[in-house]
Order: sequence, then structure tokens, then C-alpha cells
Amino acid sequence: MSAVMTPRRARRRGSRPAAPGGQSALFGAGAAPAPAREGVAVTAAPEPAASPVAEPAPTAPAHRHGPTLDDLVAGAWEGLVAGAGADCLVCGAPLAPRHSAGAGIVGGRCGGCGTTVS
Repeated sequence: MSAVMTPRRARRRGSRPAAPGGQSALFGAGAAPAPAREGVAVTAAPEPAASPVAEPAPTAPAHRHGPTLDDLVAGAWEGLVAGAGADCLVCGAPLAPRHSAGAGIVGGRCGGCGTTVS
């Protein structure tokens, strides 16, 4: 196996001005000074006031009331597999079981909104 050696492109030096740290800057060494206008006093902008300490965000309560999403999906799935009625998680309409060729019930489809549980 042979490798073809191609010459390396020469680096262009001096195309950009160097930044204070020795690395070349993309847009020049710094911002251009504002043009001086006659009769206008230039003053420095006042420093912003110290912001108060931010309060920590409230945390979620340790115990939430009501079923979780996992409880709702598992309940609908168990109802479909058992042949009992199950309600759609989105609109509340009844879910119709979907059967496969040999594995039995493999999911359900909502007659109201078309949501599929599989």
C-alpha cells in the first residue's frame, strides 16, 4: 500500500492583528474609540446597583396528590390486556384493543382522538 503525499498549504501569517494574549483576533484588537464631539462632555456610565441576593426557587412538594403518568398508562394497558374497558389518556373516550396475528392484544386505539397505546 502506498500513500500519496500532498504538499501542505502554507499558513498565512499576519492576516489578522494579534490580540493582547498573543492569539490573533477575529475582528481586530479592540473596539474603535468613539469620535469626539465638540461641546459634549463624555462621562463614564454609572455602575449598576448591587442586585439583591436571589431567593432559591421553590421546590416541588415531596408528596403529590393524584395518580402519576406511569399509573395512568399502566392502568390503561392492564385494562386492554385483560379485555376490560380502558379510557383514553388524552380525551377520555374508550380505547379499542388492537390484536396481532398470534400474540393477542398488542395495544389499543382511541375511537375519539385516534391516540394509539402500544
